[in-house]
Amino acid sequence: MTLALAWLARRADGREDLYFAADSRTRGIRVMDLSPKILLLPRSDCAICFSGDTSATYPLMLQLSIAIAAHEPARDRNLDIVELKSHLLRICTDMMGRVTDAALPFEPSDAQFLFGGYSWRSKGFRLWTIYYEAKSKAFRVREAVSFHKRLEKAAFIGDWATRYRGRLMSELVADPDGRAVQLRPLGILAEMIRKAGREDSIGGAPQLLRVGPHMNVRPFCVAWGPQKTHHLFGRPLFEYENCDFWTVDPDSGEICAPRHFRVDKEPKAESSLG
Repeated sequence: MTLALAWLARRADGREDLYFAADSRTRGIRVMDLSPKILLLPRSDCAICFSGDTSATYPLMLQLSIAIAAHEPARDRNLDIVELKSHLLRICTDMMGRVTDAALPFEPSDAQFLFGGYSWRSKGFRLWTIYYEAKSKAFRVREAVSFHKRLEKAAFIGDWATRYRGRLMSELVADPDGRAVQLRPLGILAEMIRKAGREDSIGGAPQLLRVGPHMNVRPFCVAWGPQKTHHLFGRPLFEYENCDFWTVDPDSGEICAPRHFRVDKEPKAESSLG
């Protein structure tokens, strides 16, 4: 499973941004703590992330991405994300209806998604939870419309979503008149990952992506671990890697400029000849 969340943050100057965050652990026949769970789509005004069984969620997400790439109005944003969302639902429902020889019935917890971005028709951000309804054997959506006066919109998926929601709400209720929430949800995610054990369903570094009001998407590196190593979608970067993405510290919320290293020579490959 996983813990993934999205929230609408408002800056002091009134600008709004939509953030997506998740842990980086997937479990199956092996545990991987560097799995991307937030997917960049072939258009710059939205993003999607998942929770559930990776054998179901990854094919679904990739087909959604391919469907956008295959249609010019979807790629160039002439098709608003509200209309796009309806198309994505049809694709997910159709794909699961074509499954054969299933060892187990498909459960609602096997695939959940958060999909959202900036709607030029609505002139604002929209955020939906996409879930599977077993009775109708179809994917449905639930829109995030309100959460707290300090955090207008937020949504959570995964088997840790309930406890995360409770933790976040407790902080908001404890200080109802505090300043607007920015990156604190990322900080809470980081704290919960650190407290999780090896057998828990969440782990690895947090991952973060932001959708801006000018319909641009910015992934972030996350400074993680004792040495604050830069991680990108869960993977620690090599020292020689140049990265154009800014880096966020999940504990302080500080955002730093991209790191650029001069590479004097290529990293040596290990010889297969010994």
